[in-house]
Amino acid sequence: MTTREIVTPQAYPPEMLEKLGRSSNLSISIANRWMLGWPDRVKTLLESGEYWAALENQAEQELDAWVEATQSGAGESLSQWEINELAGLDPAPPVP
Repeated sequence: MTTREIVTPQAYPPEMLEKLGRSSNLSISIANRWMLGWPDRVKTLLESGEYWAALENQAEQELDAWVEATQSGAGESLSQWEINELAGLDPAPPVP
């Protein structure tokens, strides 16, 4: 699977699938992680209309954590997963 492939694309409404297709690799990576680990939460977030805002928020937090780690020099020796863990970020989507 490449970073641009979306896991279980049929689970998304067409307009969300289109948004995901235009989003960053980081956002797609998060969307895939969420779909693989917490499909029921993803479904609930999609149904409630809260999915996109939650995804954008998570991507912003993960990007900020990566920038901070990179600026401190830790980003070169840690994986994105480790950086997120150290920043206290939950890998799961929020509970709707």
